[in-house]
Amino acid sequence: MAVQRLVSSVMATTIGLGFWWGMTEPLPVAPLVLYGVPALILFGCGVIAGGTGAVAAPTALAFSLLLGSLIATQMHQAFAPASLPVSRFGDLTIDGAELLGPLVLASLAGVTGGYIGERILPTRSYR
Repeated sequence: MAVQRLVSSVMATTIGLGFWWGMTEPLPVAPLVLYGVPALILFGCGVIAGGTGAVAAPTALAFSLLLGSLIATQMHQAFAPASLPVSRFGDLTIDGAELLGPLVLASLAGVTGGYIGERILPTRSYR
């Protein structure tokens, strides 16, 4: 059951955050909103994943940035052909070294959510 919770939380969070990044990229959004909403979504990812929230949240964040980059780039291409691919969402960039900090914060949000998720709905073990 833990694997199903992990996979479902990563898929749901990746899609939700991917569209969040893609749709808010061209808009002037306040930093508190730009990063507060994803933090709450990553916390929810941890609640869904339960004990595996520490793995689910950073995985979903990484995948969502890639999906958001694809969505934002396609939107830019539709309105301004020959525009460069989108690799920055506010201060958050899709770069290995610069992405390490946000991944650690996502892991902390996932652990916190996972702790609460395991208390609300414990993972059943099939033995």
